[in-house]
Amino acid sequence: MASLSNSSSQKMVWTITDPNLQQMDVFKPAQKPQKLGWLNRCCNVGGPTAKFVFGGSLLLIMLAVVPVWNACALLQDFNYLFWESPRTAQWMIILSACMVPLYAFVAAAFFNSARPSVITEQTIMMIATSFITLFGLCLMICSLFLTYQSESTTTNLLYNCNYSPQTHRLYEYSTVLQNIRATPECALKFSVEECAGYQDAAPYTTFLKNMENEFKCAGFCYSAKPAAAPSPLTALIATDEQERPHHEDHVLPLALLSEGESRVSASSTFPPTLFSDANWQASCESMSARDMKNFAGDVGTQTFFQGAYLVFISVATGFLKLLGLCLRGKQSKDVKFDA
Repeated sequence: MASLSNSSSQKMVWTITDPNLQQMDVFKPAQKPQKLGWLNRCCNVGGPTAKFVFGGSLLLIMLAVVPVWNACALLQDFNYLFWESPRTAQWMIILSACMVPLYAFVAAAFFNSARPSVITEQTIMMIATSFITLFGLCLMICSLFLTYQSESTTTNLLYNCNYSPQTHRLYEYSTVLQNIRATPECALKFSVEECAGYQDAAPYTTFLKNMENEFKCAGFCYSAKPAAAPSPLTALIATDEQERPHHEDHVLPLALLSEGESRVSASSTFPPTLFSDANWQASCESMSARDMKNFAGDVGTQTFFQGAYLVFISVATGFLKLLGLCLRGKQSKDVKFDA
């Protein structure tokens, strides 16, 4: 039953005295709805918070696949690891891996602490474009270091090979091994490793061996000896041909003679291989410089353009959003997300 009482303040108060009525939900005091935590919001797959966090994380993972793949390839290249420090490639992997959890943490904290009136379409796009711009700038900074490493190493290998601080130590080891290889006892053996006086000195001897096996080259910063003077028979033939009248039937012997001399000079340009008897006709410093430019340099260029594209997309998205706000007019309202 309910009874009516009149207090001193002339206010009427209804009191529920029947225990059966007190147990009914209709007469229970209203309870405030509890606000869900950030963990419950993110675990709610159907909610907009979870869709935004998971969708943005998936997008960042897809964007980070190529930089991480290129960085892992650089860390497995013996030529790049010998000439340059692996820190740039390692930082590419670290920044790409940290971008996803950082985005998820910021998005979850924003949806948990921000007021419902602030969670609009503009704020959602601002978070997305901010992380895309940040990721693009990180890739561009890493690409600058990769490009500098590639250009400086290529220049030292091609033009400053004998006296550059980066290449001089390897040049000394290569010269010592070439002197051992030039001895008559060692010239007949398969590898310089079988010769007397050879001593393994990592990482220099290991790198020289890897270059010969991978790049099919011989010699490092090798300078060919001056060409020997022509034999008396060759000089006599040349003098005799100059004194004779020039006819078409006399062109062929001179052409064959010059071709043979060019082959001899070309074979004397490259030293014998150190760790095999293949005697490749290519210089190892040129092959190493080409690998640095075509591999590490291309990775730096690709990473720079990927970062530039991400920054351009973020800027273009901001201008399109601003243009959309101008076209919709004052009567248009922002779309609010009920987290």
